[in-house]
Amino acid sequence: MNSKTIEHYRKLFPVTKKYIYLDHAGVSPMSLRVTEAIDAFLAESASGGAFHYPSWGLRVAACRNNCAQLLNAEPDEIAFVKSTSHGLSIVASGLDWKPGDNILIFEKEFPSNLYPWMRLQAKGVQVRVIPSKNERVLLKDIEQLIDKRTRLVALSAVQFSNGFRIDLHKLGELCHARNVLLCIDAIQSLGILPMDVKALHIDFLSADAHKWLLGPEGIGIFYCRSGLAEQLDPPLIGWKSVQNESDFDHANLLLKTGALRFEEGSMNLLGIFGLNAAIELLFEAGITKIEQRVLDLGDLIIEQATNRGFEVATPLPRSERGGNITVRGTFDPVKMRDALRGKGIMINARGGGIRVSPHFYNTEDEIRKVFEEIDGMS
Repeated sequence: MNSKTIEHYRKLFPVTKKYIYLDHAGVSPMSLRVTEAIDAFLAESASGGAFHYPSWGLRVAACRNNCAQLLNAEPDEIAFVKSTSHGLSIVASGLDWKPGDNILIFEKEFPSNLYPWMRLQAKGVQVRVIPSKNERVLLKDIEQLIDKRTRLVALSAVQFSNGFRIDLHKLGELCHARNVLLCIDAIQSLGILPMDVKALHIDFLSADAHKWLLGPEGIGIFYCRSGLAEQLDPPLIGWKSVQNESDFDHANLLLKTGALRFEEGSMNLLGIFGLNAAIELLFEAGITKIEQRVLDLGDLIIEQATNRGFEVATPLPRSERGGNITVRGTFDPVKMRDALRGKGIMINARGGGIRVSPHFYNTEDEIRKVFEEIDGMS
């Protein structure tokens, strides 16, 4: 991406007028495209209410198609959920677990990808913890923990604390070869890293819109591979779960096939329309170009940190990291975070350091400004 292209997209993010925003691994600011889509829905709802339902239904379908395209999935493999946790909990609560089954999780996962699985211990399911080795998840450790009773491996594509990016190709091949289900938390990767659920042998995936997808909070994407939805007992059931959803006078508990059975009731139209606008913006900019741009900015963060003698907790190779870079120094990370926010710079404290997570519209000058401010406060 050249400077002219970046400047074009920066104009779509009002946050850039006042702040340096580098916490897309936390909560991202929304673009004008997203707020305009939300405002249009609110105006339609106020002026015509349900008269707009036919057109709203078409827009929901368009968003589902875009979500499917983002993942190289089919539209009926996509359900809209309220959060990453919601999607992961559908899998954890829905599979027919047997005492003695086991699952694999990583010891340093974000809690959303820990608690749904840990709760299964009450059902006699063994939770096996993959250790952190040099701030990474090692495939050989996963392979050693898998046995004949392993039902599922649950991992994040990119780790929240330091940005480590697992090799999903090798992980998918391993799980597929061992007949183990693979569930991916993609909230720290979807929007900046290409994702092909078919090529990667991913069975389930969940991601909220409010991080790298640049969408609103409270709306997420849940992917369930074709044929697996029928193996999940939906934790929530409502009028939209069934095939005859519009026949209110004749109840028939015949669940929909595919992922749509997990959309139990009235939909978050505001969130869906915002998500759709966000995805269309990412498609316009180009996911591959976004990936390269974010990795380039990551290179600069690493360079600036290394030049100052700071420890970079994030793996240095581009193939092993996503968009968030964690830097440790002699400073207190929480105090440094708060001090930088006081200067109008949004970063976060994670993994024992400060976490800097730029998106494609950020600039090199913004990165340099962060470290200049750190110099003045260290």
